[in-house]
Amino acid sequence: MRRKVQFNLVIGILSASICPAVCQGQYRVLPGKTDAGEFGDCSPMTAARICLGATGTAYCYTPPNDENSIFGLEPKAKTVGRLNGQDLTLFSSVSSGCGSGTLTNFALLVVRNGEFVNLLPKVRLTNQSEYKFWNLPRFSNLPVLVTADFVWDFKAEETHFAPHRYVVNAYALDTKSGQYIQRARYVTAKKYPGLDDSDSIQVLDAEKVTILAKLRQGTSD
Repeated sequence: MRRKVQFNLVIGILSASICPAVCQGQYRVLPGKTDAGEFGDCSPMTAARICLGATGTAYCYTPPNDENSIFGLEPKAKTVGRLNGQDLTLFSSVSSGCGSGTLTNFALLVVRNGEFVNLLPKVRLTNQSEYKFWNLPRFSNLPVLVTADFVWDFKAEETHFAPHRYVVNAYALDTKSGQYIQRARYVTAKKYPGLDDSDSIQVLDAEKVTILAKLRQGTSD
């Protein structure tokens, strides 16, 4: 009986030690701390995290902050594809100054050597934006990330949530580097409704023909 207990204990220790490398489908999403000030818990003081395993914070990914933005609010994670048998996880978290605008940081994560690795370059979108993943086998074996974010034309005296033109970006996996890179970028010729006139931003489907043309131009260069 004693030998059985010792054997089970050894197996338990080994399982715990290798969990960060094998428990890739198990993660926890942790919001950042907030400052409960005059406007409530709308201003993050620390960044959000996504951590491997059921406990502990040794194997976590934290979005980088800058002088004006701490991405601690509304952390979300979802699987958007598979890379070499591993989940490709989109992790997003929000920065807010308690005003009408917010900024969301996006990371596309895989697990390598027991650690989260972000495959995206710097991708941050305002709350007046849209993003989608498209399956485009001609350009990538993995889903292509396309984004649209509003361009605020102050010279035209546009208000915050009025109709705007949008900057569109497309990111696809580069097989040589193993990272997503920007494959296309342009500003729309027409304006699309902002949040004054619509509950959500709808640009990408209407621009799909142009986006595909830009991607084709990019792959031929």
